[in-house]
Amino acid sequence: MSLKNSIKEFKAYLGDRESLLDTNYQRIAEMIKLHWGYKEIHLYINKLLVVDKDRNRQGFPLAALQEIYTLQEIHNKLFPGATMLSNNKPQSIPDGRKNKDILF
Repeated sequence: MSLKNSIKEFKAYLGDRESLLDTNYQRIAEMIKLHWGYKEIHLYINKLLVVDKDRNRQGFPLAALQEIYTLQEIHNKLFPGATMLSNNKPQSIPDGRKNKDILF
């Protein structure tokens, strides 16, 4: 099922248009659906939007970026408890091993 058909608010945003993520970036659309409702979606979206020095990436067209940001806004409204901390870092708890944290 597509992002457009999975998230009614996203469908309302798109109207009659097709989702660029659904049509041209199916792997990304699947990962967004997988993370939907969980705070890990923020880590995934940040990973999409931030280019590391060692990675050569082309980037997204403006329309795809708008969809990603819109999905993030919708997610924040629907799942206010699944947001990042104010410093944009995921919360972590110690898992009992030295220098290891579990992200949640």
